[in-house]
Amino acid sequence: MLRNEVQRKTGLTRKAMEYYEEKGLIKPHKFENGYRDYSEKDLEVLTKVSLLRKIGISLSEIEEAFSSDGASLSSILRRKQHRLEREEKRKEVLEAMIKGEKQELLDRKIAWIEAEESIYERLERAFPGYFEQMIFWAYQPFLKEPLEKEGEEAYAKYVAYLDALPAFTLTKEEQEYLDQVSASFDVETLRQVNQKKIDAIYNAEQWLEENKDTIARYESYKNSEEYQHSPMKGIQEKLQKFMLEHGYYETAIPLIRKFSKSYDAYYTQLLEADKKYADIKNTIR
Repeated sequence: MLRNEVQRKTGLTRKAMEYYEEKGLIKPHKFENGYRDYSEKDLEVLTKVSLLRKIGISLSEIEEAFSSDGASLSSILRRKQHRLEREEKRKEVLEAMIKGEKQELLDRKIAWIEAEESIYERLERAFPGYFEQMIFWAYQPFLKEPLEKEGEEAYAKYVAYLDALPAFTLTKEEQEYLDQVSASFDVETLRQVNQKKIDAIYNAEQWLEENKDTIARYESYKNSEEYQHSPMKGIQEKLQKFMLEHGYYETAIPLIRKFSKSYDAYYTQLLEADKKYADIKNTIR
């Protein structure tokens, strides 16, 4: 069927259909004149996508649901249901505050909400500063689950360690540079960057083989005059020095591995991938 008919049945715009095709959610037959023939399967997918968007499912979750190795649609819907239930509990606390309920009751209701928070949400709330947010985002894919009982002690030590660190300071020029560089990166873009890093680690040999040219260009850029005199190099060196001086890698990483099972699994893969990457770098040189 032609695009106009699909649009009429789904209510989607042409741009939306092109986007979902670009993402591989649908695969219409393409004629030489540029027209597309959408199958019943394409219509079924687009109808479902349109419905999911209307109930607040994010584009990243929709891509995940339709990918071959992503979470099932039912699990994504359950996550959405869980988020709505938590919002309802927050609404109960808000109503209790409006009514002037006693602090004891408010604390009990808040405790229920906190018990279901993800580790990332806890850390984000505990440390609203710029430095901490940079750290947490790197671990965000591994901190989606609630804190389990056996990880509570390690989590508490991690929080105490971060809280005792001195402030990480940047000059006004460095802050302005980072703001300028990060202005074009929204949350979804950063999520995709993190996901690509994870995919690369779990398929290291394939990724390294497919990206040999990219790795070579990256190594060349790191050794270039442009990079050597760039603000980014100065910021990265300052951050690296700060973390080394305060034992971040020796102290924080083992703790994160204890309260996040998914990060522990990732870190094990990362060590293997680093060995393979070192071999690739040696061949480049």
